[in-house]
This record gives sequence, structure tokens and C-alpha cells, in this order.
Amino acid sequence: MRQLTSLQPFISLASAAISVNFSWEASQLAVNETANYPDIAFGDASGVNATYQGPKCRVNPGDQEWPTVEDWSKFNKTLGGVLIQPSPPGAVCYRNHPRYDAAQCAFLVSSARTTRFYSDDPVTILTDWPSGNPCVATRNPVGNCTQGGYPAFVVNATKVRHIQLAVNFARNRHLRLVIK
Repeated sequence: MRQLTSLQPFISLASAAISVNFSWEASQLAVNETANYPDIAFGDASGVNATYQGPKCRVNPGDQEWPTVEDWSKFNKTLGGVLIQPSPPGAVCYRNHPRYDAAQCAFLVSSARTTRFYSDDPVTILTDWPSGNPCVATRNPVGNCTQGGYPAFVVNATKVRHIQLAVNFARNRHLRLVIK
């Protein structure tokens, strides 16, 4: 009992601590902002969504339900311009690709794996192999560079608001969501 009593001041101090958000947590999506934009609305809090009549599988690029260019543009404006439409990193090694860059290709082939490149890149997941290697970074590429398993769009999230918007948009548009 004596030990417990001596801890009481510390317990009181701990319970009186004030929680402070990080600066990137301050910008959050408010329910009233979603009123005229159902694509970014929060989900049904009751967990019941009996009205969904869409496809059973997630929507993919090329599907009729895939968001239009205008939909993506509106979503990007709501995000504050952090939506990326990426190419696979290895695209820089393919001479027929618009992103061809011999110097960047040399870096990917020789040094990228020993740096934070794949950790910091918003498109890849630590290496390019989980995406099926549709666009291999090599000095002498064969074939074409394709999007393959790489995402068609990426939200380069730096705020809680970005995360909320991405999750809501993906859920409401029935899109596959990959989190890195």
C-alpha cells in the first residue's frame, strides 16, 4: 500500500497531461465540407451500407465506373494538389518512354537499392518486384515499360486531411486502396 501511495502524485500528473497534435494533424476534413461532394463523404457510422449496388470487385482503370479526368482533377483540387499520376521508376531506362533519363536509370541500376530511394518514393513498395516487374530498371531493357501493378494515382499524403480524403474517395468510388 505504501508503494501505491507514493505513485499517486505521478498518476495524477500523467492524467492531467494535455494532448497536443502535431502540425500535420491540425488540417482535417470536416463533415460539412463533404455535403456537396459525396465522393469524399465519411462512411456510414452505423456500419450498414445496404444501398451499395456497384461491382463486387474494386474498380480498375478502364472500367466504366473508373473516375473521369474531371473527377480526378476535382479530387486533386480538394487535396490541395498532392495527387500524383506516376510512372514506374524503371520508366527512366526505356528510350521510348517520355520519362527516359539515362542518368536516373544509371542511379536506379547501380545505387538505388543502397539508398532510401524505394522507402521515400511514394509509388514503390521497397523494391519494384511486388508490382510484377512490368518496367524493370536495367541498362538494356527489353520490351515495353507498362504500369502493371503500380498504382494509377497516388496521394502524396503529408496531412491527416490527405489520408481522410484518400480513404473516403477510394471507399466511395470503390477503388483499390494501397497504403504505404
